[in-house]
Amino acid sequence: MNKEARKVYEDGEGGIHRLPDECLAKAIGLTSPADACRAAAVSAAFQSAADSDAVWERFLPPDCDAVLERAVHIVDASCKKELFMDLCDEHVLIDDGKMSFGLQRSNGSKCYMVCATELQIAWANVDLYWRKRSDPDSRFSKVIELVSVCLLSIYAIINIKELSPGTHYAGYLVFKLTHDASGLGSSRQISFVEVDEQPVGKVYTASLHPCTRSSCELDRECESSTMEEPHEHKQEDDGSGIAVVRYPRQRVDGWLELEMGDFYTGKIDDPTANVKIALSEHEELQWKKGLIVEGIEIRPKN
Repeated sequence: MNKEARKVYEDGEGGIHRLPDECLAKAIGLTSPADACRAAAVSAAFQSAADSDAVWERFLPPDCDAVLERAVHIVDASCKKELFMDLCDEHVLIDDGKMSFGLQRSNGSKCYMVCATELQIAWANVDLYWRKRSDPDSRFSKVIELVSVCLLSIYAIINIKELSPGTHYAGYLVFKLTHDASGLGSSRQISFVEVDEQPVGKVYTASLHPCTRSSCELDRECESSTMEEPHEHKQEDDGSGIAVVRYPRQRVDGWLELEMGDFYTGKIDDPTANVKIALSEHEELQWKKGLIVEGIEIRPKN
């Protein structure tokens, strides 16, 4: 639309400017954050309403203020739109640094990462097997590094009330590998999700070693944390059939992530239910080392 046409459209009889901002804000608030940004850019008549707190309040979770009261540092924003954008761009630490909290840019759904030191990890308190240390690349004060174990068990538990309703979530192990990492690709290593100890969805064979297929190597530079489809391949499962093996992807923040499983909050009737997101290997029991865990992230799949 050229400038003259836009002026006629806005200033003519029955033009947009004649509608009260409250009406525009209510209509724009029924769309999406991306649509609100487009509305503000398309028309000067829309800008005031599209950028208003009335619109962006609708995109923030209803309990956003309550969650931010748990923040380690005060979260300061001049308006609701700025708060929304800040939480999409970067997580804030909550619960004394045990978790981080942010928002999904597309719809404002809640995202969390549970710090490695708050995960349930077998033998984590034995220095011979695991050690806690700082890492300059981590959002948390401590990560946890695998020294050497044969039995691997890592899981996070989050209450369903922390998550956005009617949302398709997935859990991701966020980690790095040392140069001498080994034993982390067993065909008996699995990841899964449970709700109140009941399995949800599939059990996946999970490798923490990146895929080494030549076709994947060529595409690796294009990978990012915005690619929502899990990286997986079919392969023979020790002569017992064909298994689908999941592999980690490179994140834009430099860490690796493995999609462990997914679930839909709309199918969980109990508002007090706990979701468990787990990775384990307790059959083959080969020795493992070189895994550096930042945490488990729970975020919407789309």
